[in-house]
Amino acid sequence: MNHLLKAKQYLQLWSDRDHRWMSVPVAMAALFVLLVTVKSCQGIVYNYSDECRIYKLGYSIDEARSLVAVLSEEQADSLIARQQHDTIAIPLLGMRYFIAENFVRYLKFHEADTTGAPLDVIVAMVNVGYDRDWESSAGPCDTSKGQLMLVNGRHYLDESYKPDSLVTISMDYCYEHQQAQPAVVDAFMALQQACKQQTDAQLMVNSAYRSYQQQIETHKRNPKGYAARAGGSEHQTGLALDVTSRQHPMRWPFDTSEEGVWMREHCHEYGFILRYSKRQSQVFGFVYEPWHLRYVGKEVAKRIHDEDITFDEYYAYYIEPHALSRRGAK
Repeated sequence: MNHLLKAKQYLQLWSDRDHRWMSVPVAMAALFVLLVTVKSCQGIVYNYSDECRIYKLGYSIDEARSLVAVLSEEQADSLIARQQHDTIAIPLLGMRYFIAENFVRYLKFHEADTTGAPLDVIVAMVNVGYDRDWESSAGPCDTSKGQLMLVNGRHYLDESYKPDSLVTISMDYCYEHQQAQPAVVDAFMALQQACKQQTDAQLMVNSAYRSYQQQIETHKRNPKGYAARAGGSEHQTGLALDVTSRQHPMRWPFDTSEEGVWMREHCHEYGFILRYSKRQSQVFGFVYEPWHLRYVGKEVAKRIHDEDITFDEYYAYYIEPHALSRRGAK
């Protein structure tokens, strides 16, 4: 404050007609005092900046700047509150599916992990909410997403939900009366015909749409882990199919059969994904289901196939509300 007062006095002196002869030296003095004052204030402000506080945790200046450029103020404060230098903090910024909003959750999950999971798996598990209590973080499925709605134990459908349109699948394509959404039926018919031409095997739908009440019974009949609870099954959407073939009607032989392998490699060309893939099993511990197809449309199915990710990961990174604004700078 003393510096500012002196500067004001010098400037007043400079404008006084009786002291015109002192205008140049007085102005220079005033400018010098102002520069010293500004520099001092800048130093004080910088010491309280996120960049400086992160730097003091042991990060380099460049690393601190990179973190500040990506993180929100809330995320930066949470990082600083940890009062430690996290060695994975900077590598996280370069991860393909990094979401800035999840930054501190990545750090905490990695810290608690005892399995030695690689960083890409840590990112995947946090993105889909594996680090949170399953029941307390559950909520209604966002059905407005249409064929891209995510249904699982954390995103559930209520008992009244039923697709707007269901059509009956011809008996040439299923073992018994089954229904699914029109786009799903059309896509499967094309898939079956292509498979038959290339493998001489006939793919068949074993199960399609199931109501909430039907899923209750299905869950009761199947061993633990092989059938979702009512409300958490994709079959209720009319977008999911359980598939076998006339040549290999049992589930596990179908997995290694020629047509089973063909379906796994080509289903994305018809808008389907293998919903519970080996990656799903390895990363999230879900049961591998080589017979369970989920319709998402050709464009999304191709991306999921090409990027070798699960639908849960795709949804978290590309679809969830405000996903674009929550991603880190790339």
